[in-house]
Amino acid sequence: MDLKKLVEENMKEIIDIRKQLNANAELSFEEYKTSNIVKNFLEKLDIDTKVLFNTGIVGNLNEGEEAIAIRADMDALPVNGVSHACGHDYHMAVVLGCALVLKKLGYDKCVKFIFQPGEEGTGGAAPMIEEGVLENPKVKYIIGLHVWPNLEVGKIEVISGPSMASVDDFFITFHGKGGHAAMPHLCNNPIYPALDLIQTMNTKTRLENNPLDPFVITFASINAGDAPNVIADNAEISGTARTFNKNIRESIKKDIQDLSKLCGEKYNCNVSIKYQDGYPPLINDKDFTDKFIESAKITLGEDNVLPLEKSFAAEDFSYFAEKVPSIHFRLGICNGKQGDKALHSSNFDADDKALYYGVYSIVKFILSL
Repeated sequence: MDLKKLVEENMKEIIDIRKQLNANAELSFEEYKTSNIVKNFLEKLDIDTKVLFNTGIVGNLNEGEEAIAIRADMDALPVNGVSHACGHDYHMAVVLGCALVLKKLGYDKCVKFIFQPGEEGTGGAAPMIEEGVLENPKVKYIIGLHVWPNLEVGKIEVISGPSMASVDDFFITFHGKGGHAAMPHLCNNPIYPALDLIQTMNTKTRLENNPLDPFVITFASINAGDAPNVIADNAEISGTARTFNKNIRESIKKDIQDLSKLCGEKYNCNVSIKYQDGYPPLINDKDFTDKFIESAKITLGEDNVLPLEKSFAAEDFSYFAEKVPSIHFRLGICNGKQGDKALHSSNFDADDKALYYGVYSIVKFILSL
């Protein structure tokens, strides 16, 4: 059967399911309508499904001891009410399209279709892994994707190694002794250790940041009272730390914790530190990615498979990539009129023709394995 023709013949159904998912957008961990839409679509294809982590859906095409998995995230954003301003409706439609085409092809090996909740929230990948999504059958490889603005329809971007950063957030409170601003000698002003920490970390970042293995530390908020003549009791600062390197990630965490304590002691202030470990860096497996790139160049044309520029944004597909060899690529959605608006923006849009290239490239790759 001609794969290209088969994908083309089923594009209307794939676009229609994308529109249905878009019209029923739901926030993280509230994807109940979305879950039912996905489940019903798979069951109509006679693909066994089960629910994991409340709203997550897993479908298995065929039986086997091992499986290739394809993952899509399901949740929407609080943008324009609630909308798929990050393109997760496209991700789900691509994976459902792969299920549809593989079923009609009569593909006889085991493929697992994973629909994961909460990527925009605290992350649904890790809980699904804990509930056994990578087992029974055991996932040997996993494929993921993300639509990408300003990348032309028909093109993809992909590299082996790290492509997206880890993300950790920190919340630090310096507890001083407030009082009248006219008598600062009677106070322990918590603003000073807060500023000292920010300046010290900024200097340390400039001196130690290797351009070949970079990291980002951003202090994004500071709150310490609201009157010009009152020294506050507390100063609160928060920020984020991002890197592609696991060792650097741990080093940053230790530096922020240690320096926060030193700055507090320097100005006779106590300190409370809340450090939230978030998503790990997303690292594509070299051998698996190289095979995908080779396949994609044959499928899409060599000029349409581009190296991607690493992003300090984060993606909890990284939890899957930690467990099994993975490939996560960017799918072009821009046609000159659509697809040039930023992810998460209120006017995000995309060209539905991108769905064809997503389904075609993934299915062709699976058939080559």
